[in-house]
Amino acid sequence: MARPATGKVRFKFFTQCPRDDGCGIFVLQMLTGKPYDQIASMIDWEGQSKHYTTWKELRGVLSELGWQSGGLREAKSWADVQGVAIVHVEGDHFILYDADNGVFYDPGQSDGPDLHTRLVPMSYLSVQSPGNGS
Repeated sequence: MARPATGKVRFKFFTQCPRDDGCGIFVLQMLTGKPYDQIASMIDWEGQSKHYTTWKELRGVLSELGWQSGGLREAKSWADVQGVAIVHVEGDHFILYDADNGVFYDPGQSDGPDLHTRLVPMSYLSVQSPGNGS
């Protein structure tokens, strides 16, 4: 694990470990700073006990919280991902990636943000906060 310099870490890290669900919710928690339960309550789980999310649900929460997002884009490599983005990677998992600083926030890890990942990106959504456009 290669830890990023303190000045490069823009988001508070939350891990989903030891849970086996909730990666999308944890990504939104890191991104927005909102509590897990508040974000989860914004999604209609229709009686599901596991919190598995889709792009539709993630985009709905972002919109409700006033976040701006670009269109959903395909990613063949990490070089394709721009800005701050929610990234869907192989293995049906979501992570937060700050391409500007090269920092990966994988809620499936327990050790915090990293400068490297073996995960393979499939698609991403660039996002901007409602307050400052970053």
